Amino acid sequence: MPENTVTALRPRAPSAYTDTAALNDIHTLLTTGEPSDAALADIAQILTRTGRPLVAVRDIEVTTLETALGWPVAFTLAGDTSVFIRQAPNGIGLLIEICTKTTAEHDALTVTLDGHTLHPVHPAGIPA
Repeated sequence: MPENTVTALRPRAPSAYTDTAALNDIHTLLTTGEPSDAALADIAQILTRTGRPLVAVRDIEVTTLETALGWPVAFTLAGDTSVFIRQAPNGIGLLIEICTKTTAEHDALTVTLDGHTLHPVHPAGIPA
């Protein structure tokens, strides 16, 4: 697999609780007494205070391809979701195709356009 490069779309705001302070707290938590299931919850709270979410990070691979006519296509693969971005065949606009392989992946997908949520669709008056 090629080397992963992470580009922050929105830089993380600096936290008053530093990574060093978090590591010190986690070290103290793990070295005093017998670690238990409660220690995991405490570690999660420590990480939350640093501003780093405790979620699994997905690999996202982006490549460029060409159509049979030689037109460029951007291809993005993230788990069971594939995204193709290309010029619309009948004009100068863009065609964006999103394909999911599983129902779970489809249900977890959020699509926005200019700040408006297109998927999942929420009825008016119900916040997304």
